[in-house]
Amino acid sequence: MTRWDEIKRAVGKNLVLKFLALILALALWFHISRKGQEYFSLTLPVTVAHLPSHLELKSSTPDQVTLTLEGPPGLGSRIRTNNLSILLDGRSFKPGRQSIHLTRSMITLPTAVSIVRFTPRTVSLVLMPLFRKTVPILPQFIGQEHGRITPLMVRINPNQAIIEGDTTSLAGIRFLKTRPIELSQLTGSTQQTFDIPLMPPNFSHVRLLSPLSVVVTVDPVKKTR
Repeated sequence: MTRWDEIKRAVGKNLVLKFLALILALALWFHISRKGQEYFSLTLPVTVAHLPSHLELKSSTPDQVTLTLEGPPGLGSRIRTNNLSILLDGRSFKPGRQSIHLTRSMITLPTAVSIVRFTPRTVSLVLMPLFRKTVPILPQFIGQEHGRITPLMVRINPNQAIIEGDTTSLAGIRFLKTRPIELSQLTGSTQQTFDIPLMPPNFSHVRLLSPLSVVVTVDPVKKTR
């Protein structure tokens, strides 16, 4: 009998017992390798980045998600959540409602940490298409004229503003006003020019694109003979 035959014969003996021993060894290794791991939870906000300029996020349901994590002992207490969030890439998003399935790639965590569970696993987003509208700018006055009787001519440059928002909100805005101009400051005898900021739109889903301020020129009206 050759040396090779002796080796094969020795390996073949008690094969079942050897297989069971291997299984027990693997189970013991798995138990030891996981010993000392701890579970902890983090609640993180949902944020959307790189959203196209023609879209606006109306709602996120929920706006926070709880993660059940597993990692080495003490690691959970050392993770700072101030700069952590579940980051959704909005470059491919479209108007309307859509459901996003959460994955680990959306969160930046230490490599030693594994995610056991998301609660919930899916986030529902509602996205609105944005439109633009041009509206006139009107001057706004406050105070009293203190007996001034000279009529004034008011000019605004530029005299129109560009606003952006959803169609429902835009329909409710017909004009924008300047910040209040105190009438008592107008003498009526010489030309006066003011750099006046605009009042912001009255709707949270509408923003002012331009201009941020206007030049208001006040001239006394020349009397005609």
